[in-house]
Amino acid sequence: MYRFDAYNEDNVLKIPLFLILINLYLLKQVLIFVFPLISSIPFLVSFAHEHFHVLLLCSNLPAAFVLLSLLKRAPQTRSALIRWIWHKGRELLLSSLILECLILVLFVMLGLKHLNEVSLMFIYIDILLMIFMMKSQRIRDVFSEFPESHKKS
Repeated sequence: MYRFDAYNEDNVLKIPLFLILINLYLLKQVLIFVFPLISSIPFLVSFAHEHFHVLLLCSNLPAAFVLLSLLKRAPQTRSALIRWIWHKGRELLLSSLILECLILVLFVMLGLKHLNEVSLMFIYIDILLMIFMMKSQRIRDVFSEFPESHKKS
């Protein structure tokens, strides 16, 4: 179904760049949290203070687990937990997107936050990524495979 070069040396589909970028996008709250700590640039500090909330970090947890399993996706990985996280990766990333949208909408409904351009942009991108991830056969296939350990015959 896929071209020969879509597979790595372990005979499983390579992790596509867009999947790595989606995962990094989903960890944006961690970056927004870190901005004020590492930067003295006033714009970055004010952006971080305006768009960060501790509750939004909760939406990053599923994506952080997927990133961990992405980094550990190798034949020598024996951890059943890492393998389970990888096989549930698509659902975990979708839950991260849904959680972020729900939290942002809840903030607006409770009056804790005003709907601004950045929040709208995050919701819009989240919805587009949800649709993409639900429709993408490639993402389903990548998460269905985990390299098996090489056994000596």
